[in-house]
Amino acid sequence: MKNVIILFDGSCLLCNAWVRRLCSWDSKDVLRFATLESNTAKIFFEEHNLNPNSMETVVFWKPKEMYAIEAKAIFEMFKTLGGLWGLLTVFNFLPNFITQKTYRLIARNRYKWFGKSSDCHLPNPKYKHKFLD
Repeated sequence: MKNVIILFDGSCLLCNAWVRRLCSWDSKDVLRFATLESNTAKIFFEEHNLNPNSMETVVFWKPKEMYAIEAKAIFEMFKTLGGLWGLLTVFNFLPNFITQKTYRLIARNRYKWFGKSSDCHLPNPKYKHKFLD
């Protein structure tokens, strides 16, 4: 299986907590991570002609194949993890406006509810290979 790149908000404490969890749950070792401010993200935004300033979201990206943002990105992550995590994709059958509204509610309030960091969180050395620039 090819690697998948997850672009995330590096200053968001909720996002960082999720990334740490995803590292440990990724038994197939296919997930790679980069912040929305990274060179990897810059390449993604240029390649897909997207404005990086208009996106405060998570991006699931299979280079040269597809990408998904917001709630759809979360469902793609669960599908990629497989196993019991794949069961959570059942929520993907909810109407898009429900999953997107839920995602956006959490995203809009993530700093207020979970906090924001100005420091870069260094990955566990065991997972250092998963992080891109």
